[in-house]
Amino acid sequence: MKAAWYEQSGASSVLTTGEIADPVAGPGEVVVKVFAHGVNPTDWKRRVGQRGALPFPKIIPGYDAAGIIESVGAGVDRERIGQRVWVWEAAHQKWNGAAAEKTVVSASRAMPLPPHMSDAEGAALGVPAMTACHALMLAGDLRNQNVLVTGAAGAVCNLAVQLAKSMGAHVIGVVRGSEDKEEDAKKAGADLVLNSDRHDLLQEVMAFTAGQGLRSMIDVDLGAHLDYSWRMMAQNGVIASFGTASNPKPALDWAAFMYRNIHLCGVAIFEVPEDVKRQVASYVQSCVEANALWLRIDETYTLDEIARAHDRQQFGRPRGKVIVQP
Repeated sequence: MKAAWYEQSGASSVLTTGEIADPVAGPGEVVVKVFAHGVNPTDWKRRVGQRGALPFPKIIPGYDAAGIIESVGAGVDRERIGQRVWVWEAAHQKWNGAAAEKTVVSASRAMPLPPHMSDAEGAALGVPAMTACHALMLAGDLRNQNVLVTGAAGAVCNLAVQLAKSMGAHVIGVVRGSEDKEEDAKKAGADLVLNSDRHDLLQEVMAFTAGQGLRSMIDVDLGAHLDYSWRMMAQNGVIASFGTASNPKPALDWAAFMYRNIHLCGVAIFEVPEDVKRQVASYVQSCVEANALWLRIDETYTLDEIARAHDRQQFGRPRGKVIVQP
C-alpha cells in the first residue's frame, strides 16, 4: 500500500511517501481502507520533536480517519467487513497511523459512520471531538448549566460549543479577531458570542449568567485568562484547558481559586484512561448518529501533498479541519 512516513524529527520535508506492506489485523483489531484522514496540531508537534524523541524508527502519522473496514482479526464480528467507519487515535502508541491507504486499529476505535456524513467529515472528528467531549464531561451534568468556550471558532472548541448544547447547557462562545470566527461560533449554536478584542468578558459573562457564573469553562489558552477567570466561575466550577500558548508558565493566584473550590483540569486526550475514552467516543457517536454535529473542512490534499497539509496545519491558521486523501 501507499503511505507517508518520517524517520527523523524535523520540518515537513522529512515526510516521504512510498510503498510498504499492508497492515494485518491482530486479535480484536480491524484493517480500515482509508478514504480520508484529518491532520491535527499534534501531528506536526510530534514530527518536529516537541513530544520528545521518536518512539519508533519509522512513523506513519495521522490519528483521525474515515473509510471502510476491509478485514477483521480474531474476536471481531465479520459482519463489520464493509462497514463505513470513523477512526480515532489510529497512531496512538503505535508506529502506523492513518496517513496511508490502510490503517489497523482496535475494533473499538472504529465507529460506524452514517450515510449523512462524508468521509472528510468523519475524518474531522477524532481528536477534536474526543478532546472537546472529555473536557465538558469533567464538569458532570451540564443540563441548564452555564458553559464558556474560548477559541470557539477552532476545530476543538467549535465542537465543544456544539457538544455542550447537545448536553443541555447555556453556551457562551468566545472568539478573537475577524467576524467570520463569530459566524462559526454562532453556527455551532452558541447562545452568546463574544469577541475578546472588543468585549469585556467578565462583565458580559456575569450579565449573561445573572451573576451566577460558569459551571464549566473550556479554555484553549489558560494563561491568557487565568488572572481573572476565577471571577467568572461559579463555586465548584471546572476550568478544563488543553492549551496555554500565550503564556506557557502562567502564575496562579491559588487562594482565589481554592476558596471558590474551582477545579483546574488539564486535558490531554491521549492520556485519558481507555475506559473513559470509550465513554467519550460513545457520546460523540450518539451525536454523530443524531446528525447533531457540524464539521467545517478547511483544505484537502492528496497523500503526495502531505507536507503541504502539515504546513497548512502548522502555519496556515486553518478554518476547520485539514484533510488528506490517499
